[in-house]
Amino acid sequence: MKLLKRLYLREFLTAFAIVALGLSVMLSGFDLINATDKLSAKDAASLLSYALLVLPQYFVYTMPMAALFAALFMVGQAGKNKETIAVMAAGGRMRALFMPLAFTGALLTLASFGLSQFASPIAMRKAKAMTRQSAITTFSEGTIWIRADDGSLVRFSLYSKESESAKKVDIFKFKNGMLSGRIEADGAKYISGKWVLKNATVYDFLHPSALVRPEMEIPGLIKPEFLASQVLTADEMGITELYRYSKRLREAGIRSKKLDVDMNSRLAYPVVNFFMVLFAIAISLRRGMGGLAAASFGMAVSLFYWLVYTFSLSLGYSGLLPPVAAAWCVPFFFGAFSVWMFVKIYD
Repeated sequence: MKLLKRLYLREFLTAFAIVALGLSVMLSGFDLINATDKLSAKDAASLLSYALLVLPQYFVYTMPMAALFAALFMVGQAGKNKETIAVMAAGGRMRALFMPLAFTGALLTLASFGLSQFASPIAMRKAKAMTRQSAITTFSEGTIWIRADDGSLVRFSLYSKESESAKKVDIFKFKNGMLSGRIEADGAKYISGKWVLKNATVYDFLHPSALVRPEMEIPGLIKPEFLASQVLTADEMGITELYRYSKRLREAGIRSKKLDVDMNSRLAYPVVNFFMVLFAIAISLRRGMGGLAAASFGMAVSLFYWLVYTFSLSLGYSGLLPPVAAAWCVPFFFGAFSVWMFVKIYD
């Protein structure tokens, strides 16, 4: 029995690695093709580096599909070869036989969370830095330092690309390489092609003075489209940074539905790895599918789950569902069904 468990576990991990790495390499290749024009360097080393940097993100995306396929294929082959019947005839229990796979599914969930929290965001930031999109000086929890078109150094203490507005803006003016002035504003909003500062204080360091203005227009500073491209996406931030950024926005009275949904999705998505393994074990033992049938069924289930989950997230983005419900309802119901199916396995 122990020997058979180790054999099944090795077959599962082999199939999982082949599918997950194969799909990840294919998707990173497609990403590289789309990003080639944006890369600042197009030599072979740079192209390879970019493809490797986006690989962890796609590996996280494809892990649930690979886990489902590997478990379906392995258990399906065991059933097709009558191995499960032999084990039952010898007094073995099906749940006990495939419990190492269920445990491995839980470990895959932890691995997926670790990759999406640590490795993937760092790699995605480095990949973005290789493109022409990264004129950003720094970005931290919504704070952006950036060089404006007129040479000024601008700090948006808290920027929201959805509302094209910012809280607490500082503009540092330079002349002949020296700091000549500074503008401090409580907030800013892009209106009709120009930035409108609220409660601005203008300091002139060359002719020492300070002028307070309730409202101040600054045309041609930075276009919101360019500024938005500098904001880190959810894939480029870990869950803790996402949470702090979202918290700062809420405290400032800015609500980003997409950010809230993405933050909850970052927690919900890895969990499905465990449920995919449970579902695959249960359905394979009930249906007795062979390898080819298991592969086809696994692909169909993965695509269906992805479509439903994506639709649920889109409802959250539009505000039709609360962020928690949008990110968790599909994994919850699929997980409950998978656990029920696994518990119902005949012994």
